[in-house]
Amino acid sequence: MSLIGEKNFKMKMRDVETAFKYRRFPYPKRSVELIALLAISCTFFLFMHTNKLNSRLKEMEMKLQPSEFSALGLTGNNHLDGPKHDDINTLHGTYQYLKSTGQLASLNAYRLNNTRKAEIDVLFFNRAAKVGSEALLELFNVIEKYHDIYLEREGLHKTNKRQLKKWEQRKLAETISNLDEGSVYIEHVNWLDFDEFELPKPIYINMVRDPVERIISWYYYVRGSYKNAIEFNRNPDKPVQPESWYKKNFNDCVRNGDPECQYVPFTVKDFVGNFKRQSLFYCGHHDDCIPFNSPAAVQMAKEHVERDYAVVGSWEDTNITLNVFEKYIPRFFNGAKTLFEIHNDKITNRNKNKRKPKVDQDVKDLIKKNFTHEYDFYYFCKQRLYKQYLAANMKSLEAHGLLN
Repeated sequence: MSLIGEKNFKMKMRDVETAFKYRRFPYPKRSVELIALLAISCTFFLFMHTNKLNSRLKEMEMKLQPSEFSALGLTGNNHLDGPKHDDINTLHGTYQYLKSTGQLASLNAYRLNNTRKAEIDVLFFNRAAKVGSEALLELFNVIEKYHDIYLEREGLHKTNKRQLKKWEQRKLAETISNLDEGSVYIEHVNWLDFDEFELPKPIYINMVRDPVERIISWYYYVRGSYKNAIEFNRNPDKPVQPESWYKKNFNDCVRNGDPECQYVPFTVKDFVGNFKRQSLFYCGHHDDCIPFNSPAAVQMAKEHVERDYAVVGSWEDTNITLNVFEKYIPRFFNGAKTLFEIHNDKITNRNKNKRKPKVDQDVKDLIKKNFTHEYDFYYFCKQRLYKQYLAANMKSLEAHGLLN
């Protein structure tokens, strides 16, 4: 090939290459719009699912990692799944866990006793609903006869309110702060922040109960003669419920999807009042405390228990609770265990519903799924109670071989 021919050939090849490099393929206008719409849809779809996945991962991370205010460095959620071996939420399970993690040696009753933080010698029992507060009230009636304490009964006659306004909180805090030393104030009311009003702190106490058992107890309590007699005396003109309502069975109420027995997480308004938020009594009066089964509300409740409450007991562990009351708040509970044993029938039978029908286990398991964070708080309080008990009685328990 001649030099000129070779040059012409290279020029033609370069022209072909350029044509391919900058080629343009015409598309109909509607096709372009369709492609753009699909691209936007895919981007939005990926964004939504990525955001949802990110939220889910954060939720899982929060459940798996130790809570800042967890009694044992556990959230307590692991009790819901799998068989129970040495349950961390029992006294022995707590002991074994503390022993295996090296925390047992560092248990200190003084550090676990918030009674020392109280600025006035007044007991504030902001009793949660359906935790056996009537039994503790009866115990106080007995103790009052033997010890130099005074049971202030004003709070016992107040109507329950889910939240107090700021001025109502201040008024109640001032009332409690002005009580004489040795006074016991009892009321169904949420945790109060005495620091906010620059008032001296009392000694906080309360009780907890299995969350599902609480709401079952409430369900039949409002249908019982004791509750209705009180309501009638307070408001005789209030309309009476139909007979079918009083005879409604809890098993059927749940299985039939009755609004009264639906416990939907994060709900703010309730179809009927049911006190399903046990943590609310410890969280306080902030709006963030209201959503049901809220992890944020539970974390605030834990913080208040850890920082302020001398003892949060449970009648499910009667002997442990009374022992801790005696050891950590002797001014008010000295001899409480002995007095409880002497007056057992009178104390335990107060306001006890003996006609509560049996609730099927599958019904309990069904609604339990909606109480995950409430159970987290409940087990947190139980673990803390066990730690207090172990710290105050370790030498005696080990000497008698009661923890092996």
